[in-house]
Amino acid sequence: MKAAVIYARFSSDKQTEDSIEAQVRACREYAAAHGFSVIDVYADEAVSGKGSKTANRRQYQRLLRDCGKGLFSIILIHKYDRIARNLGEHVNLEARLKEKEIQLIATAQDFGQTNEAKIMRALMWSLSEYYIDNLAQETKKGLRETALKAEHTGGFAPFGYDIVNKKYVINDLEAVYVRKIFDAAQARCGFIDLIAEMAAAGITGKRGKPIKYPQIYEILKNEKYTGVYLYSPTEAKKRTDRRTKPDAIRIENALPVIISRAQFTEVQKIMGERKQTGRKSGYLCSGLVHCQCGAKMHGITTHRKGHEYQYFTCSKKCGAPVVHMKEVDKAAVQYLRDLLSEENQRAIADALRQYRAGEGSRMEEFKQALNARVKAKQQEYDTLMKNLSSGVLPAEVVSDIGQQMQEIKTEISALMATEPPKDFTIDTIKAWLESIKAAPDESAVHLLIERIDIADKPEKEKTVFNIQSTLKTVLGKNGCGGRI
Repeated sequence: MKAAVIYARFSSDKQTEDSIEAQVRACREYAAAHGFSVIDVYADEAVSGKGSKTANRRQYQRLLRDCGKGLFSIILIHKYDRIARNLGEHVNLEARLKEKEIQLIATAQDFGQTNEAKIMRALMWSLSEYYIDNLAQETKKGLRETALKAEHTGGFAPFGYDIVNKKYVINDLEAVYVRKIFDAAQARCGFIDLIAEMAAAGITGKRGKPIKYPQIYEILKNEKYTGVYLYSPTEAKKRTDRRTKPDAIRIENALPVIISRAQFTEVQKIMGERKQTGRKSGYLCSGLVHCQCGAKMHGITTHRKGHEYQYFTCSKKCGAPVVHMKEVDKAAVQYLRDLLSEENQRAIADALRQYRAGEGSRMEEFKQALNARVKAKQQEYDTLMKNLSSGVLPAEVVSDIGQQMQEIKTEISALMATEPPKDFTIDTIKAWLESIKAAPDESAVHLLIERIDIADKPEKEKTVFNIQSTLKTVLGKNGCGGRI
């Protein structure tokens, strides 16, 4: 009889010790039905599972320490979120338990330990992400209609304005300091004295916090003070487009004016005197490419005669030639488009629907995906705020970051308003797969491709790629792999 232990946790005032008892009872029933002998129970009370807070859970830490003592081979939990609501924690724990030959079983979500079960979980997570993205677009349509009326679309009004019946009206006291901020920028005299003056006068931003450099740069880049209504339904990818907002809804003379167009234009010119250039290199297939010798290949970037070149090179330096990243990316995209044929889409949709373990499980997956997206956006916002607070960035970069922060806040608000789907229908799943097929991105590549092997080839011949899918079990011969 295999020795097992139970881990249980409740996290908030919405749960009680009864929740612990219910979890333990469910685990004991599972153990009895499967012939396991329960030798210990680990229980953490009123401790969150969010983020990286597992260090605060004493019983969980005791469980981890006992894993190395050879006392048990099975850990029973009621649901996976009792361990953590953080994907990274699950990945780390799985690797740790695998090394100790210990099996983790969620009694209410016993999907098995096969590779197929793991990829099904990943697919369901990605499908939830797709649904959230799609619904966010629908939310933005409603915001667009509001914007076309030059009405406030939500969140806090810009400093200097109040909102009355969705319309912008001037806050006379705040408007005085908006003008002082623009006057200081125009005179190039800095903001130290003005920040101190506002603090002494008790002037705060719309969130009740003191106005400092990040808020000042947001103010200086906000064209609404000239009477122009602006609303960007989507965040532009290029930094220059985020500044100029080429796709924004723009309505002239729609708002009460605080700053003249001439002064605003001059201030933008002053702030634009310092430039920052450069771009971040990226490619689709990082971590998936293997050399003909079997070792992983790493990405490198070189520069010659003013041109940039990106390659994959063998990590063990076996002497195999480098491979252009663009070739690998092109092969991966073509493979995914072939993989996601109509026949295979039906097979994936059927597998997902069979895998889904009831309404509760689906709703939990949706909530996890939504919370992960909100958390990621909040981390983006916090990182930008930290960069702004450093005080070492050029004025133009700082102002651009301020605008990005505003757009992230709008997106977080839209995400928080997202409602769960009624069902993941066949049509919904196929629409998601079609979107991947039309424009595969890095996440899609890593979700659906297990590895890419560079085949040995005669000199000067075209590179051949052997690509393996993560869906071998689901798709059978149609998804086992291919040469491109």
